[in-house]
Amino acid sequence: MNIEYFEKLWVDYQPDRKDAQEFWNKRAPSFNKRIRRKTADEHRQRLMEHLARKAALDHNSAVLDIGCGPGAQSLEMAPLVGRVEGFDLAPNMIDLAKANAVEDNCPNASFRVLDWQAADIDSMGWRRQFDLVLASRTPAINNRATLEKMIAASSRACCMITHVEMRHSVRDQLKSLLDWDEQKARIARSFFCAFNMLFLMGFYPEVEYFDRAWESETTFEDAELMHLNYFTSMMTISDSLKAEMRKKLASLCRDGIIQERVESKLAVMFWKI
Repeated sequence: MNIEYFEKLWVDYQPDRKDAQEFWNKRAPSFNKRIRRKTADEHRQRLMEHLARKAALDHNSAVLDIGCGPGAQSLEMAPLVGRVEGFDLAPNMIDLAKANAVEDNCPNASFRVLDWQAADIDSMGWRRQFDLVLASRTPAINNRATLEKMIAASSRACCMITHVEMRHSVRDQLKSLLDWDEQKARIARSFFCAFNMLFLMGFYPEVEYFDRAWESETTFEDAELMHLNYFTSMMTISDSLKAEMRKKLASLCRDGIIQERVESKLAVMFWKI
């Protein structure tokens, strides 16, 4: 197998992201509330400290956070390095990231709205400017071109973090309404293709796995937005089937709230430049 095989395989299994900016703008407030919880902070802090050690970062180092959302990883990394730059496609996420940076007293973290696919790293002065380039659970790295651009921005190391397996108490019930088996191949597709492409490029990516579990409360409206977007990005769903999915969500709702439990296997892929 050559690199073109994995390049085509990656593209062939891409979800539909045409409404990604609108979706993440709507989800920003509830997403920010969830990731700012203390238990989430503790896990993220340990992981960022681990990555800082692997990349030999210090207070002169610069980090780029691709698809930063409300700045969770950036703000855990900021006390460990000289500066962090984060960007996201969704303006509402960036507004929250800037507010979180002020709240966490991280003046060395800056944020901007940016589409990585369209970004020109040369005109931005970003080529080989970052000691670590991080892409954590983001759809921004979605093909060979965006992966190569990630590598080009780094002078030392890169890291991709993604869920490779997930059990979701609500989403799994919705899957029972769908012909989901043929969609399973999409799960972890980006990770699988990226790993093989990196190896064929001459890199030696190291992979570590971490098991996580958490519980959360979600409003019916946010659960509807989150889960219907997830499935409609993967496959065509009729209006009648969407109605069935909303009915199933309503049956799980108590006083406007849906209780969720998630168990995830997180893959952390790190490679030196």
